[in-house]
Amino acid sequence: MVNIVFIETGAFDLDLIQQLWEKLNDHHRKQKSDFKEHYENFTFPERAEALLKKSLEGDMHIGRAEEKKTGLLVAYCITTISPDNEGEIDSIYVEEEYRGHGFGDELIKRSLEWMDKKGVKKKTVRVAVGNQDAVSFYERYGFRPRSITLEQTANQER
Repeated sequence: MVNIVFIETGAFDLDLIQQLWEKLNDHHRKQKSDFKEHYENFTFPERAEALLKKSLEGDMHIGRAEEKKTGLLVAYCITTISPDNEGEIDSIYVEEEYRGHGFGDELIKRSLEWMDKKGVKKKTVRVAVGNQDAVSFYERYGFRPRSITLEQTANQER
């Protein structure tokens, strides 16, 4: 097992996770979904801008898992708190060969602790349709489905 170090930072380190975020976006693109074109056209600069705007008056936490010897980034978790004091786990990804060792669990625990320390009034996470494994993962931490949002596809005939 590789020695991993966990690092907790803020928005100023957002660019460090770009390569893994792009793998997450690719994962979503491969899922069975009516919104594949969203992921095909979605870029990291767009995502970063949205996260920075969202947390501009709130706060952002970035948890990273890196190999101790090489500094290789193997996992990340981005969490934000809105100006309304609502926390959201916005993005998490663990490299495929590092899954199953608890790195995602550790990142989620650190994000939840960070939100607790900040006194958030509500915690949420959004999961893309087709990513059922993620739903099971989040349910272990007390997240439950509350509603389903339907969005009309661009090419829908009436």
